[in-house]
Amino acid sequence: MKNVRLLTLLSLVVVAGCTQQPSFLASFADQPTPPKERPSPGSASADRWEPAPDPIFDEIIPGTERISQLPAKVGECFDTTITAITDRYGEDLSPRAKRGTDPGTLVRFSNSGVQVSLKRENAILHSQIFDKVNMCLVEVPRECPNDLRGRVYRTTNLRTKETWSLANDIKSCG
Repeated sequence: MKNVRLLTLLSLVVVAGCTQQPSFLASFADQPTPPKERPSPGSASADRWEPAPDPIFDEIIPGTERISQLPAKVGECFDTTITAITDRYGEDLSPRAKRGTDPGTLVRFSNSGVQVSLKRENAILHSQIFDKVNMCLVEVPRECPNDLRGRVYRTTNLRTKETWSLANDIKSCG
């Protein structure tokens, strides 16, 4: 008797599954899963909070390409623009350095180039942000030519006509 009930119940489930009519169980199967609720960083505990996934872009985003190129071969030159002038620690340049301390000079360009000096460079101090400059690669360290550090660039400010030659890092390659 018990086996007959079980077979009857099983046959009903098979028939219900094979019919084209919507059923009670099918209504749950068709529902999309609700999006995972992400708690805010302020309200979630440290072990439960997950940052949102980064968006994936298959194409180049307009306006993110470099404005100009960084010279790659000795003797190659490109025009670029000064984007920042600071001391080498990233602070604003003071009118005069304190006696015995010189924070140096750092200049950044729109082509992702950078030049740094351990002392104040007057030609850079006379420059301004958004000045157009011509940047030429003049030296690549022989010890490690594939390393980007230690490359020396000669830069001419097209507004002031002053020129300076500095490396892109305080330390050389290696």
